[in-house]
Amino acid sequence: MERPRTGGDRTAPRVALGASVASFAFVALVAATPGSPFTPILPSEPGGPFRWLAELVGLDGVHGSALAAIGVVAVSSAAVAFVFVLRECRRGTISARAAIGLAIAYHVALLFLPLLFSRDVYSYASYGRIAATYHANPYVGTPADFPNDVLASFVGSKWVDTPAVYGALWTQVSALATRAADDVGTIVSTFRVIAIAASLATVFVVAGLVHKVRPEREAFAVALVGLNPVVLFQSAASGHNDLLVALAVAAALALVFSGRELWATAALTLGTLIKVTAAVPLLVWWVAVAARRPKGERVRTLAPHVVLAAVLALVAAAPFANTDDPTLGAVELGSHEGWLAPSRFFRRVFDAISGDVLGIVPRIAFALVAVAAVFVVARAVWRRRPEIGSALVGASWGWGLLCLMLLGPVLLPWYVTWALPLGWQLPRVPRTVLIGTGLALTVSQWTSEPAAFGSAYDANLLVWHYVITPIVIALLGWLLLDLWRRTRSGAPLEDEPDEVPAAAGER
Repeated sequence: MERPRTGGDRTAPRVALGASVASFAFVALVAATPGSPFTPILPSEPGGPFRWLAELVGLDGVHGSALAAIGVVAVSSAAVAFVFVLRECRRGTISARAAIGLAIAYHVALLFLPLLFSRDVYSYASYGRIAATYHANPYVGTPADFPNDVLASFVGSKWVDTPAVYGALWTQVSALATRAADDVGTIVSTFRVIAIAASLATVFVVAGLVHKVRPEREAFAVALVGLNPVVLFQSAASGHNDLLVALAVAAALALVFSGRELWATAALTLGTLIKVTAAVPLLVWWVAVAARRPKGERVRTLAPHVVLAAVLALVAAAPFANTDDPTLGAVELGSHEGWLAPSRFFRRVFDAISGDVLGIVPRIAFALVAVAAVFVVARAVWRRRPEIGSALVGASWGWGLLCLMLLGPVLLPWYVTWALPLGWQLPRVPRTVLIGTGLALTVSQWTSEPAAFGSAYDANLLVWHYVITPIVIALLGWLLLDLWRRTRSGAPLEDEPDEVPAAAGER
């Protein structure tokens, strides 16, 4: 039964939507300001309507730490406004149509902003050019091997001597993108359009699925993806391929609900060939596929899924096969470490205590816990056999991706996007951890180029180490505790059973 709306009920959603629009415009104006702290090194000065508005309001006259401080206020306002919007969507006072319309408007507006927060698109393009222009293997060679390339000065210093760490399918996409464009600006725009299109497509896939199986959550699910500042600014405007992983996960779940199991495997395999992180939901999905069948039919049922994944992987990876790195970047990726990752925080603590002797212990421990957590999730799915519904499948993917994200050696804002299409199916604790991590990472990055904003960047590092990472560690602990409690008590991994209606045609 719909709750009668009072005057306050009508005011709250209007305020939330108004705050969302205002905060988006605020971040956009700071992003478009000349010398913005949000922009990495760019091939040319950006223009467009937001640049004109930034100059109109006088932001072009603010520089250095003062502009960085305004940027902090802008991203903080976006995070706060997002919380208000999510709350109203959850309460049902904002319609799904309004959320979808606003998501479309935001994504279109991103096309008029410059590249934000990250140089990763330059790495994508450089690996693509190594394959397409120089006919070399980007999993063996590095951007540093081609110092005269047009992209050489744009690739981040941390990655210039690193071979490709992305999936073989993404490297092929990158090669196609660099063949289609020669100048750096057009290449950057190409990757940004891919990311923005993938993000918007994810919104539509999620909206269509939730409308069918849980319509009261549609607005919330749309807002969680389409109005989320960590998606809009740190992921889509940055051109990150993680949004293609999110799209693959969302599409796979929609296929699971419609009973097209083999197609779901294809979608997750393609996502894995973009970035290896999608292998977690793929493996958990195969556990569900096998567990749904009687004992004598499991191998026969699972075999086509494994064969399909192997064929797709072989087609994508064959051009890059080599003996130097047969894992095609997976081992290389695992060797890196990020500022915000909880594992790095504990490594530094152990190194400080032991004189740089025991720092390897947390690194190994976190890897083992990540494997154990995914195993626990898969075992919880197996124990529900043969009555494994699509809601449980989607929730188990969300749990697995959350554990991977928070226990991995690298934690970056765009990693949150992997699990966002699944957030509407998660129980309160993992759902809150997902949202909270996204909010923390939204406000974690104040400046993109340390050389341009030295003092602000140093302050940003202190906040990372002593504020953001401890918050993330607390969220991780809460997540693991809830997972342990649920698996020990037999509580469901998906949202409470009395709140999750079965989908039409679901097992």
